[in-house]
Amino acid sequence: MPKKGRLSKSSERIGVFGGTFNPIHSGHLNSALTVRDKLSLSRVLIVPASIPPHREISGPSPQERAAIVAACVRPYQPELELSQIEINRKGISYSFDTLKELGKTFKPENIYFILGADAFKDLPKWKNFPHLLEMCNFAVTTRPGVFLSLAEEDLPQGIAEYVADYKEKALKLNSGREIILVELQDIDASSSEIRKRLRSGHDVSKWLPKNVIELIREKGFYKRSSPLVADYREFAKFCSHRALDKKALDLKIYDMTKGNAYAEYSVICSATSHRHASSLGEGIVESVKEEFGLAPINVEGLRNGHWVLIDFGSVVVHVFQDAIRAQYKIEGLWQGYPQFQGELVEKARVASKKTKSKEEARGSRP
Repeated sequence: MPKKGRLSKSSERIGVFGGTFNPIHSGHLNSALTVRDKLSLSRVLIVPASIPPHREISGPSPQERAAIVAACVRPYQPELELSQIEINRKGISYSFDTLKELGKTFKPENIYFILGADAFKDLPKWKNFPHLLEMCNFAVTTRPGVFLSLAEEDLPQGIAEYVADYKEKALKLNSGREIILVELQDIDASSSEIRKRLRSGHDVSKWLPKNVIELIREKGFYKRSSPLVADYREFAKFCSHRALDKKALDLKIYDMTKGNAYAEYSVICSATSHRHASSLGEGIVESVKEEFGLAPINVEGLRNGHWVLIDFGSVVVHVFQDAIRAQYKIEGLWQGYPQFQGELVEKARVASKKTKSKEEARGSRP
């Protein structure tokens, strides 16, 4: 019996599913419900982060994201339940702190922390990683197209030393906890893709329940705050001009307005180095901000400069280092779409030739 004055910990088996949920979607619901069913959990706590440790997020506030989660899980209660434990705690949302707090109520052997295969690969980098392996079990879900093996040689570096016994779909840890592999049905959903579609007014009913869409529309979440561009064809040309001004190579503009692609226009060009690629990307972002007062929906790759992606919604700009562009061959996906970069490239070539001639003429003077 528990000592007098102390509360005994619950024997309830729970799942803990954390994330930014920006916004929560059908893929998240599928993960939570599948883990609950396969591991016979009584319920799964959906835990929106206040401030994620390793990335910045834009859009709705933590409280607003929690409201979206609440609307989404309402039909699934009590199996799924919103927990604002990280939002109420404020500050950076470390899983260690969350599990420590939940450990006051639930036994460690009855807590199942749900994470995707991609996150599992980085688990040894998480705050107080060795202690995490004592505080809960881990249910690792496979995402569509991702193969995951729990064989010793395939584990993320730093996990094997804590494993006591290997099984095909489960690891027994020295702490007594487990890492269990849970296979999901093929529901391919992406929060970033949904955000893009919401900002551009596209249909998202495939991924979000009707009541969630109504809430997002009513509150104006993910609404484009900057003025819309009147002519996206001209906007694509503007971005291309700025890239060519900074010596972009092999620039192409694809017109996708008559296809099923997300963007209406795609601009692609090459850079001579990672520094050149980052400079091109930064130049385009700054020029668009100055000219249109418009910030991109998303920017990726500016830091490493291998593949810089700038998403303006209807126009997406790709800046590659040449070797990376050859490796990914994304233009192969756009075969059949018309191009219209010819005049821009020719003007840039002529301008560059004139500049070079003037420089040579200045250099030849006595």
